[in-house]
Amino acid sequence: MAIYFLRHGESEANAKGLFAGQRENSPLTQHGLEQAREAAEELQLITIDIIITSELKRALRTAEEVAVAIGFDAKKIETDKRLLEYDMGALTGTPLRKLTSNELVSAEGAEDPYDFQARVLSFLREHKDTKENILIVSHAGVGRIIETARLELDSSSFYDVPPYPNAEPVRLDLSWLN
Repeated sequence: MAIYFLRHGESEANAKGLFAGQRENSPLTQHGLEQAREAAEELQLITIDIIITSELKRALRTAEEVAVAIGFDAKKIETDKRLLEYDMGALTGTPLRKLTSNELVSAEGAEDPYDFQARVLSFLREHKDTKENILIVSHAGVGRIIETARLELDSSSFYDVPPYPNAEPVRLDLSWLN
């Protein structure tokens, strides 16, 4: 079947213009909750068999909103640490500004981008041959690292790849993934 990727709805960090990463466990805004419900309308056209999410509040809450709206038992939502956002180290909680990938991955305490890609691709490899429809609810950085791998770019350049929009389902074509 297929794997669908849904970036969480707008978080408080998004609204405040802050880098969140995985250390800033920012909740959804009211607008983010509405975005999750709107995404669910589109996802109702698909039978979602499994929902797997990052354990961060913004992703988990998005997954819960979608589950309720599509009639999926929210108690069956799974979490997976491999879907956590990129750890931005010292940049966490600082105001958003234009950064190059090199500046991001060089921040003090930032996650190694190769390790980041390895953990995300480990998850995708585990599920790529699924016989069910899986909805992944995750983060901008995770979507960026997936696209970086798909485009065969260097992992350290992932931040230069445009993010998936908040709360817009994307069907992942994983034919490139070995």
